[in-house]
Amino acid sequence: MIFRTFPNAGAAALVSLGMAAGLAQAEDLPKVTLQALAGSVGGVPMMIMENEGLDEKYGFDGTFEFLPHEGAFQNFLMGKSQISMDNDILGVSIARDEGFEVSAFYPVGNLYLGIVVPGGSEAQTPEDLIGKKVGHFGADSGTTTFLRLIVQEIYGFDVLEEYEFSQVGPAALVNLLEAGEVDAIFDFESFVSEAITRTDGRYLLQAHQAYSEFTGGFAPWITNMVAQDAWLQENPELAYAVRDAYDEAIRMLEDSDYEILRKPYIRENLGITSDAVLDTMIENGKATPYFTSDWSAEKIGQAEEFLQKLAEDGTLIQNVPDDVMITLEDYLGPRS
Repeated sequence: MIFRTFPNAGAAALVSLGMAAGLAQAEDLPKVTLQALAGSVGGVPMMIMENEGLDEKYGFDGTFEFLPHEGAFQNFLMGKSQISMDNDILGVSIARDEGFEVSAFYPVGNLYLGIVVPGGSEAQTPEDLIGKKVGHFGADSGTTTFLRLIVQEIYGFDVLEEYEFSQVGPAALVNLLEAGEVDAIFDFESFVSEAITRTDGRYLLQAHQAYSEFTGGFAPWITNMVAQDAWLQENPELAYAVRDAYDEAIRMLEDSDYEILRKPYIRENLGITSDAVLDTMIENGKATPYFTSDWSAEKIGQAEEFLQKLAEDGTLIQNVPDDVMITLEDYLGPRS
């Protein structure tokens, strides 16, 4: 902490008054609690909102929580946060089917995930891992489920049947790969960049790139803004305000060419201690942008078709409920 001396008591008093006014202004703003996963790139827009003052700029006082993977969505469903920025449309489908009235109302993350192999691996496609040991963090996770469908569509086989899976948490997967206990891992950023750096590894399959090329341009989002329907209906202007703050956050990210990721508050929140890992993460973001604001009717329709494919498989969902994805304009009406 840096302590500054003031030339006189009057100057100190003015600063104190200014700080008090700022605190009072923040206290007068409506409060919104937002959550994301600890260690996930999906939380970066929240970090920017918080540390660059975008919440107050757009008229709300944000509380920003970064939670472990286990239990994060349950935390949201129990009403402990108003907006989750690190959940996928598959989870929303399951929640709605179980009676929770929640909806995704905006995109956050492109598919910043994939299959990673260490340096020296001879594997060139996912087919080369058939019969091999592969690490993942749960067959019911969005990461594994989305990768399973992508591999099935592109390469024609089911990873759950053809790979010898080991299950640990997203962070522990990096250690498994580095120790040579698995031949590949399914993981998301920033853990992907850490795994690539620590093993001199590479993407065997980057999900967004691979599926976009296969479909001619479409890939689903891995994370979305999700809220309780009742909260949206009761707080339409706040929902728009959070969306605006997110849009500015990703503009700042893109305008900096991802160099904003070097800011200490982002680096520390992601738990990145290595310059090399940070360099890899920035390069991966430049190669495949981490975030999007594409919430067009066409993209939503394609995402609904993607969910229908998962429903036809029947492993995690058997149908696609209504209102998994909504637009604020259609659901709440134009902003006042």
